[in-house]
Amino acid sequence: MVRIIIKGGVWKNTEDEVLKAAIAKYGKNQWARISSLLVRKTPKQCKARWYEWLDPSIKKTEWSKTEDEKLLHLAKLMPTQWRTIAPIVGRTATQCLERYQKLLDEAEAKENEDLGLAGPEGDAGPSADDVRRLRPGEIDPDPETKPARPDPIDMDEDEKEMLSEARARLANTQGKKAKRKARERQLEEARRLAALQKRRELKAAGVLSGNMRNNSKKKGMDYNADIPFEKKAAPGFYDTSEEQARITSAPVGQSLRRLENKRKTDDEEAERRKRQKKAAEGKNGDNSHQTKFLAARDAQIQKLKEAESIGRRRKLVLPAAQVGESELEDIVKIGQAGESAKALVNGGSEASGRLLTEYEGLENARMARTPRTAPQQDNVLTEARNLRNMTIQQTPLLGEENTPLHIGPGGGTGFESATPRHQVAFTPNPLATPRDTEQSGDVAATPRTVRAGISTTPLRTPMRDNLSINPADQTSFVGDTPREQKLRESSAKRALKAGFLNLPKPENNFELLVPDDEGGDGDVDGQTPMSEEDAAERDARLQRIREENERKALARRSQAVQRNLPRPANVDMAQLMNDLSIGEEDVLPADTMQLINEELVNILQHDSIAHPLPGSSKPGSTKSAYHMPADDDIDAARVTIHLELATMVGFPDANPDQLKEGLAALAKTEGVDESVSWARVRQQLVFDAAQNRWTEPANLTPEQRIDGYTALLNQCREKMAKEAAKSAKLEKKLGVTLGGYQARAKTLAKRMTEAFEEFQKVKVDYESFSRLKVNESAVGPRRVEALKEEVERLERRERSLQAQYAQLESERQEAEERVSALEDKVMANAEALNEAVLAEMDVVDG
Repeated sequence: MVRIIIKGGVWKNTEDEVLKAAIAKYGKNQWARISSLLVRKTPKQCKARWYEWLDPSIKKTEWSKTEDEKLLHLAKLMPTQWRTIAPIVGRTATQCLERYQKLLDEAEAKENEDLGLAGPEGDAGPSADDVRRLRPGEIDPDPETKPARPDPIDMDEDEKEMLSEARARLANTQGKKAKRKARERQLEEARRLAALQKRRELKAAGVLSGNMRNNSKKKGMDYNADIPFEKKAAPGFYDTSEEQARITSAPVGQSLRRLENKRKTDDEEAERRKRQKKAAEGKNGDNSHQTKFLAARDAQIQKLKEAESIGRRRKLVLPAAQVGESELEDIVKIGQAGESAKALVNGGSEASGRLLTEYEGLENARMARTPRTAPQQDNVLTEARNLRNMTIQQTPLLGEENTPLHIGPGGGTGFESATPRHQVAFTPNPLATPRDTEQSGDVAATPRTVRAGISTTPLRTPMRDNLSINPADQTSFVGDTPREQKLRESSAKRALKAGFLNLPKPENNFELLVPDDEGGDGDVDGQTPMSEEDAAERDARLQRIREENERKALARRSQAVQRNLPRPANVDMAQLMNDLSIGEEDVLPADTMQLINEELVNILQHDSIAHPLPGSSKPGSTKSAYHMPADDDIDAARVTIHLELATMVGFPDANPDQLKEGLAALAKTEGVDESVSWARVRQQLVFDAAQNRWTEPANLTPEQRIDGYTALLNQCREKMAKEAAKSAKLEKKLGVTLGGYQARAKTLAKRMTEAFEEFQKVKVDYESFSRLKVNESAVGPRRVEALKEEVERLERRERSLQAQYAQLESERQEAEERVSALEDKVMANAEALNEAVLAEMDVVDG
């Protein structure tokens, strides 16, 4: 029997990972091919899963208040149009619907709670959320918007088969066409190498000659055969014939593939073989470290290829024109209206016509130069790089890190969500571009560089101020010397006089006689102002009045509010009056105490309404019926109280500061009555958590006392947590602020320690040399005397030896003279004997 598989159901984690890997390879259009990797899912379900849950642009964080308000407003304007509302809110349609239903459920639950719609025992009916919740046995109609189910430890055979098939198909990066193209490139390369080998063999056999192609002589030098401007090196002392023979030796025993340069196809083939070898080794053993190494190397190679591909220029795409035919017609009509108005003015007197100048704006606009647009981030290029990185990334089944995406300076490229930020390029308007018009009114002139430190916005002269009616830019006069200011004023006066001299002569003279009785009509009793009050001065005066009124209103508050003293959040006037009337007997009359107590209760009631505390039960729209006394009455009461208190203390003429110091000194000498202090009184009272106030213990039950203690404990814990957070924040802030100082202090302390150690060492050396000086001062003179005596002895010995040397030298000279005399005498005797012998020989021969 054929097994029937019903597609659909809850998505699993493995299916989500396979879907993401398939989308990374096949894109977001081939859903049929993507769904073929998932056995239990259809193309429609795969598409819905991606756009409703897996898309990285889907926002899954908590809903903010702004988003809730926008959702409710749009749901009111466009009911049930969730596909239209979703891009505006920035969420998916399912998220908007679920959030809208949740808000309605919360509102309904709150309304039921306020109305008390419950059974006799407090049981309420099922809420809308309970009704929509799936019961056992029901099928989720929209599983694409729910989180994936975790993978089981032991998968069934179908899932294992699906994963193995998906891994094999996603790992195959070459299709049939790519394989066919690679095979054709290999065949073409083989044919080229065969033809090249055949041609070289024929050339080596002498059948083909290298000069058969170019037999005709060229005029000039053949740059392919000879080296232009070659200067051969002069022969040296050593023989280089072996080196030249080794360089020009024939490549015997080498293949053509080794001699030729490597081709891209060879590199790809070698890389493919390496991958196959690594994959075969990985099946036999653990290759996690090899996989990481290969991934890092592939990422580096991909970065280099990416840099080469992105560096290419794109086509120039200009924005559409922003001024159409209708706008051009309006501009022409405006120019014609200006020309007609000028013609009417020119039709008047000649004197008026001379006072006018040329105010035609189209003449300058025709010569306007378009300013340069500001440089912007190329979001299209950044997004293209992101898409490429996502396309060539490895399958997520390997468990590698996610592909890093490039983010622009504005926090993104504008294409992250369903509502991209469109950046429309526009051509700047030259007439609306700020430029300098002080030197020339030419619109086509290039704006000069503005001096740094001087603003170009205030008191800017308009572009068409040909009569120089408006003042010049006052900021350009900053830093001028008094001499330059005087020169500028004198040049302005001369220009004004020259302008007056150029005025035409008057043609008619008029005389006006003013009656004497009309001279005082302009000012009646000095009440009519000379000019209208300036708007800025009026706003400043009103602001001062408002600030004064606010200051007086703050001063009218009670001292408990001004000093932030403890006060009750809710005031029970009847109970408070009863407590005050039961108090101890006072020295004042009962009526007076009654008035004082009523005033006290009214002030407390007014403060609880006008300045409510957290936990107050009165609504915010409650108005206080207490009438605040006038400021004069409050001041008079304060003066009276001060005078009475000063008189009681014994300082009737003391001012408030002196009285405060006197009371402080008196409190130190006499002591403080702790029986009326809040710390002593609070020990006699208990806290009522229901009414948020302190009361007598007899007024509360034990359960209420426990609730009060619990509330006080919670308040103490909250205050402790706030103080701890505050102290941690301050500690962190001080750590950041004082971190450099602490490091500097450590460095200085180390340097101080080293300096102190060096000081100790130098001090020891100093003491040693000081003691040596003392010792040498006693022994030194004797050593010097001994050395002097030794020197004198050596001098005497040297003199005696010199005298002996002189005597011996004279004796040596005398001996040399005697030796020379004897040599001369011996030579004379030898010559005499020689002559005698020669004479005897001559006699014998004769």
